Amino acid sequence: MTVIGLLFLLILIGMPIGYALMVTGTAAMALADIDLVTMAVQSFYGTNSFVVLAVPLFILMGEIMGATSISERLIDLARALVGWMRGGLSHVNVLTSMFIAEMSGSAVADAAATSKIFVPQMERAGYPRAYGAAITAVSATIGAIIPPSIIMVLYGATTNTSIRDLFIGGVVPGIMLGLIFMAVGYLYALKEGYPVDGKFHVPTLWHAFKRALVPLMIPVIVLGGIIGGIFTPTEAAGIGVLTALVFGLALSRELTWKGLYELLVSACRQSAVVMMLIAGSAIIGQYLANEQIPQRIAEYLVTFIDNPIIGLLVINIFLLVLGMFLQAAAAIIVVVPMLLPMAMALGVDPVHFGVIVCLNLGIGQQTPPVATVMLTVCSTTGLKIEQTMVYAKWFILAMFIVLMIVTYLPATALWYRWF
Repeated sequence: MTVIGLLFLLILIGMPIGYALMVTGTAAMALADIDLVTMAVQSFYGTNSFVVLAVPLFILMGEIMGATSISERLIDLARALVGWMRGGLSHVNVLTSMFIAEMSGSAVADAAATSKIFVPQMERAGYPRAYGAAITAVSATIGAIIPPSIIMVLYGATTNTSIRDLFIGGVVPGIMLGLIFMAVGYLYALKEGYPVDGKFHVPTLWHAFKRALVPLMIPVIVLGGIIGGIFTPTEAAGIGVLTALVFGLALSRELTWKGLYELLVSACRQSAVVMMLIAGSAIIGQYLANEQIPQRIAEYLVTFIDNPIIGLLVINIFLLVLGMFLQAAAAIIVVVPMLLPMAMALGVDPVHFGVIVCLNLGIGQQTPPVATVMLTVCSTTGLKIEQTMVYAKWFILAMFIVLMIVTYLPATALWYRWF
């Protein structure tokens, strides 16, 4: 508890989480009389991983896609598909997030890209600005669930769980989120009289589909290759980057070499933050392994909670609270190694548990005080978080309903094992 207390103290006083992990891990090793040379070794081996290499590649792929017309083409396709429904722009917003989720792997990146496009459009169409911001923020969370998901890669790397299985397991819960968001949006539209975006027109749909065909092929290649066992998630990320580059530089010619350099710099900065988290967590992980702390916690909790229903509820509540104060990547790296043994002792499959964790932390990205996704949208739209929460609370409740369904119906995450 002293170690965890020091970690949270350093985070609360404003130290970057990666550094806080390293300082805490070093202090813990010193107190446990572990040779501090281990610190350097563990931080190196924690990041020197072929699996972890997928993270910067997926970040770069998302950056390239954000700099081209891929988002615009996907929005046009979403509008042609669902814009005819009552509250059309709400549904277009959600469906676009589902499309982008198949490419960016990051809820924050999704929110940053779509908020600049959708919130002004929805406001001009008669939707309250705060409502547009709320649905944009919550739908961006789908990026953390539908593969490829960066936090799923981190979970897989941290727990030695198959990233391929995690990606497949996230498909159905991600679709469930999209459908329930559209259902809530439709109820809002009926209550407030929000307009349709246009009539359903087959030629328009066909034209939009042809324009979006190449962007849609990127997730088909990436995910199809992973699921089919043709290449690993890391190799798939590399192929995704290559495909996005070919589209941006050769096909659409919207990406310049100068622009590519700026994207590489941005991707490197984002990747460095993640790598610092992983390096710091490797140090703490070594201490926890030496002291067998995760096993002790699991044994202690299972002694008092031997009912899987109650046990999963306790874990969910803990993760929901944790997600309010820690970023998703940090929460996975710091806490999951301690929670997974307890979940497995309750009979929970690691893949199922990974999807549960990602859903919990997705809700945490919407809830203050951290609320990384919600705050990203608020910062780009000039709104206060309390204004967006007036509408967002019902979408967050919908997310919680999906979380409970996935928690107690493992088949929603493990459906692929039926085939």
